[in-house]
Amino acid sequence: MRTVTTKSVAGAARHRVDKARPGTFFRRRDFEGTDRAVESALSRLVTEGELVRVRRGLYWRGKKTRFGMTYPSVLESAVAVGGPGTGPAGIAAAQLLGLTTQVPAIVEVAVPGKVPEPMRGVRFRSRPYSRRERRLTPVEVAVLEVLRDPHAAEVPWRRVEERIRELLADGTVRAQVLDAEATSEPRVQARERWAEVAA
Repeated sequence: MRTVTTKSVAGAARHRVDKARPGTFFRRRDFEGTDRAVESALSRLVTEGELVRVRRGLYWRGKKTRFGMTYPSVLESAVAVGGPGTGPAGIAAAQLLGLTTQVPAIVEVAVPGKVPEPMRGVRFRSRPYSRRERRLTPVEVAVLEVLRDPHAAEVPWRRVEERIRELLADGTVRAQVLDAEATSEPRVQARERWAEVAA
């Protein structure tokens, strides 16, 4: 059995982070080694300006500028915390789809299953776990959330329908996956709205 030393953990972590493109999240579990060795290596990279600590166990590799490393947006961080099947809800969903110019003071985020620990500037909303199983993208989640609450958009329902159809036509969202999720949506009105869009 190969022993992983603190030095090799630090070297492996640095190599992986150096190779990562800007806009990459890292979790402690992404690296081999003991918790202590990995946390130490990641903390060193934060101190050196190679990573930004988002919250315990979650790090970000942003773009380097002359002012330091860029930070992720609140929505990007919340989606990373929520994991697969997570995406914006409410006004944040409408904004991602280009259906409003409003900028929410608190970003609502729909997460499959149990909501994570609170996060500053974010309100997590629990949604069906099937969203994680189907590995919905944030844009697909936004579509479902706008179907649940079209009043988050500043535009008439007709424009919301058009926008969703555009996303379906250009392949940004997967029709089969959305159909499976929308037809099992707990809110009757959301199912009815999807039927209109998919017709």
